[in-house]
Amino acid sequence: MAIGPPTGMRDWLPQDALLRQQLMETISRVYRLYGYLPIDTPAMEDLAVLLGKGGGENEKLLFKVLKRGDKLKQAMVGGDVADYGLRFDLTVPLARFVVTHQGEIQLPFRRYHIAPVWRADRPQRGRFREFYQCDIDVVGGASPAYEVEIITATERVLKELNLGQYWFRISDKRLLPLLLRGFEVPESKINQIAILFDKMDKVPPVEFDDELGSLLPKDSAAWDKLQFLVRKASVNVDREILLRSNTDYYKEHFAKLNDALISDQINEICANLDLIMRTVRTINSSSRIIFHPIMVRGMDYYTGPVYEAVMDRGAKIAILGGGRYDNLIGQFGKKNIPAVGCSLGFERILSLLQEREAGHAVGSVPRALLICDEQDAAILQQQAERLRNEGLCIETYLDPDDVGRQFKYAEAAGITWAIKCFDAVSSSVTVRYLRERRDLTLSLSEFKALLSDKKQA
Repeated sequence: MAIGPPTGMRDWLPQDALLRQQLMETISRVYRLYGYLPIDTPAMEDLAVLLGKGGGENEKLLFKVLKRGDKLKQAMVGGDVADYGLRFDLTVPLARFVVTHQGEIQLPFRRYHIAPVWRADRPQRGRFREFYQCDIDVVGGASPAYEVEIITATERVLKELNLGQYWFRISDKRLLPLLLRGFEVPESKINQIAILFDKMDKVPPVEFDDELGSLLPKDSAAWDKLQFLVRKASVNVDREILLRSNTDYYKEHFAKLNDALISDQINEICANLDLIMRTVRTINSSSRIIFHPIMVRGMDYYTGPVYEAVMDRGAKIAILGGGRYDNLIGQFGKKNIPAVGCSLGFERILSLLQEREAGHAVGSVPRALLICDEQDAAILQQQAERLRNEGLCIETYLDPDDVGRQFKYAEAAGITWAIKCFDAVSSSVTVRYLRERRDLTLSLSEFKALLSDKKQA
């Protein structure tokens, strides 16, 4: 009998669960500043909702839920044995949610949602079958000002988390296919080349060139134009130039298009992207937003601007992605409702925080251990409650035991302060700072300040 968690799923130890909770709290606090409120939806949705609603490859990874009781018996004779599935993302459930509650919510509707999703993927390092996602969306907002708000709010989250330098790349779902057509790439090759561009950050340049060479003749005009575009977008240029540039950075290359109709469409798209970037930078002078025309977002439901943030740590690490999806909700209701959103790479960000905090008290809370001496446990608990009333986080050792053993317990539990004596009359405590084996007598206010000091905790 297997006694571990199901394959591709995890148990969470207290320190990791605390760090996860702290990440949720930071994200939630920032998004609420912008008027976004939390929602939640069931872990399961009807298969009719999950299948064929823009999930792309994710639909192939559905965990399906069997029918129950007599319905299952009847289905096993002949028919579909499943009627529900576990959600594979948070966007499709949002679309169903909006249609279900359209008489109860006010448009534009701002929400954020932090919750687990499930995909029947092959488990591997860093890839799980159950994992958390974090989405922020505006439903009912057609103006590009909503893209600006989403980006500004999300960059504030990244600043609060202090993950390090990142690049917030923006493009448009329609742009790359139009460029490929304008460069006279055969229609039958456009989708394959877009898929190749989507993994450009993940494969060596030689491998990328080989795969592109298998799709386009290396002596063709299309090959030369694409190679120029790739080099301009991917070489290690001075990123400060990109932070001050807009779509005009590629103006010379876009001028090589031979189709006037395609050029007009691209100019319109670029004008919208320029407006978004210019406004974001005006609001947030430290924004890391840059134009990245070769970006591809995998979800089929995107219809306009798309974006992602990546950190360059040898390999590029994507930490968020999103975009506009104006047609998805209409697949569930009677009319299309414009929508735009962003999904933070919650698990990837959590891993980065765990790496950064390695060797420290990961996910710890500033708490102290109240030592159990010869007095009655009930009196000890009364003292602990008085200290908690003062705003201190107190854990009690309730079994009479050797003081040295209690100190060892505290150290093993990640507690650095042990309260040896509490004097209610003078409102003071005698404490042991376990890292230095040093005793101090302090007022409660002084000890509270020390306990909340991360350097001392």
